[in-house]
Amino acid sequence: MRDKGLVVDTKEDLAQVEVQCFTDACHKCSAQSLCIGQNQSKGLIMVRNPLRASPGDEVEVEIPDTKYSRYLILLFGSLLVASLAGLGLGSLLSPLLPLSSSATSLIGLISALIIAGVFLSRYFRAKNKATLYPVIIEIIKKGGRHG
Repeated sequence: MRDKGLVVDTKEDLAQVEVQCFTDACHKCSAQSLCIGQNQSKGLIMVRNPLRASPGDEVEVEIPDTKYSRYLILLFGSLLVASLAGLGLGSLLSPLLPLSSSATSLIGLISALIIAGVFLSRYFRAKNKATLYPVIIEIIKKGGRHG
């Protein structure tokens, strides 16, 4: 999805962009969780700024809808597989441990979810800024703060 907005502030390689919130579009937007003004007529969203837009510039922002969907599937699919693997491994190891089958299955489930959570957390931190942030793709109109 593409949207137009006004750059309000910049920090390093990120920019804060004020976008118009159109009721239908905002409710369907995949970056709604990143937007500060969710229930207002305008919203502030942090975006990557590879074009070095300055405050006051009118810009076009691309929000990666398909990437959000793909990463959500990866996240929940990984947690589901880890849960099943942990339950299965706990159940298989129950004869070797002095605990009941249900206790070892629960321990396996919790252990697998913790391990998967740590790996997914590290993976998404590394990918977050590079691929999941919306990005400025065009400066439509330069603002008054250019020198």
